[in-house]
Amino acid sequence: MTRKKWALLVLFGLLAIGYFKLFYKTYSTSTVSQTADCIISLDVKRITNTIIWNTLTTPSEWKISFSSSRGISWKDMVKIPDYIFIFHAAGQPVNAWYTVFDKNSDNDFNEGLRKYGFKNTNNINNTKEYFSDQLGVVIICNENKILVGNGAVKDTGKVRQIADELFNKNEFVAKKFLEINIEAKSHLVMQLPKNGLFREHPVVTANFDKRRILVDALLNPNAEFEFAETYFPYSSSSLLSFGSTQPSKKVFALLDSTERIKISRLINFNIDSLIMLPNTAYTLDLQAVKQRVDSAISYTYDDNFNPVENVIVNNVTEPSFQFNICGNAAQSVYNYFKNDGKLESVNGESVFTPVPLVRSFCRVINDSLLSIVSGNYTPKVGDGSLHCIFFANIAISSFPAFVKAFLPEALQKGIANFETVQVAAKKVNNKLHLHCVFTKMKNSKPLISL
Repeated sequence: MTRKKWALLVLFGLLAIGYFKLFYKTYSTSTVSQTADCIISLDVKRITNTIIWNTLTTPSEWKISFSSSRGISWKDMVKIPDYIFIFHAAGQPVNAWYTVFDKNSDNDFNEGLRKYGFKNTNNINNTKEYFSDQLGVVIICNENKILVGNGAVKDTGKVRQIADELFNKNEFVAKKFLEINIEAKSHLVMQLPKNGLFREHPVVTANFDKRRILVDALLNPNAEFEFAETYFPYSSSSLLSFGSTQPSKKVFALLDSTERIKISRLINFNIDSLIMLPNTAYTLDLQAVKQRVDSAISYTYDDNFNPVENVIVNNVTEPSFQFNICGNAAQSVYNYFKNDGKLESVNGESVFTPVPLVRSFCRVINDSLLSIVSGNYTPKVGDGSLHCIFFANIAISSFPAFVKAFLPEALQKGIANFETVQVAAKKVNNKLHLHCVFTKMKNSKPLISL
């Protein structure tokens, strides 16, 4: 055989090995319980390949480490499959989530248990139960299989129930349900319960590249849930733009009385008075969060009872916004606000009192448009538009630091490298398509790094 043929043979072999290593995938049908009502799958090879590609194409972020020592990790304890399935079982607490792995060697597994502070809490027949206060994780080990559960679930019997279904009764979810996740061909897939709202299981997918995270859901709601679409212009320079069409009676009824009371308390007026069927749409343009200097004068008296003027300077933070109510019930909404004492007459204007942060005015523009607008708002022509059921466009990077400071620390870190988020819902062949895009800032940092 000539050198050329040997070279081709070697090249073919390397390509075959590369294909099986990077792209060929299998999955187990015995890792999800028959009682699962929500299944999340992670395509490990797809995620790994994307991260490798993103890392290779951002050399400015490469880091070289010369350290040869490393401790035991999760991937040393268990065999990482091509697909990781995480599931919730019907009738269990909301925070009860499970996943199943095959053990690596007993030595690596036991060393990992020691490292992460797992303690043997129970032994039943062929199973051993471990719990880690450090991680808040419970593990049930049955020979070479391990069930990992959320230790926040107080009733450990819930975890044992799933272990019994998987390891003893061999009660697994039907293969066709796993195939729904596999066929979606995404980095992450979540299959939700069908319940009484949808004709089929809703499937949510998430994918990412160097610049974006894309989340999509194609929902098939029951016929009684109607959704209208309309045209929404918006300004991309605003901190937040939001628009929504008027929800139908069936959709609005999904909010029970308790939830409506909570929303009403939050917005400081009755939500039922706002969401009236003759209306067609609602829009919000939060243009900016502005700071201004305000001074107040007070007087004290000296020992001779002469007045002494004191000037107090305050830095005031105010939102600049406009909220519009469109439709034939605009005048009725205004009348409700007036009769319920939500409007205060000042210099011929109706001041909307439920907004405490900035002086805002309630104005009937015409028979089908009611506007609630802050006094510091400057109208701008929109440079974007969407035809949809609802949308939200959020300029995360433009929010002032003092506003972000109110967010939880973990969320602040999570959004630190994001520029915008846009969410929109549209009709697609009588189905509801929900599309969400997280866009990264224009810098060299990878969206997700190794």
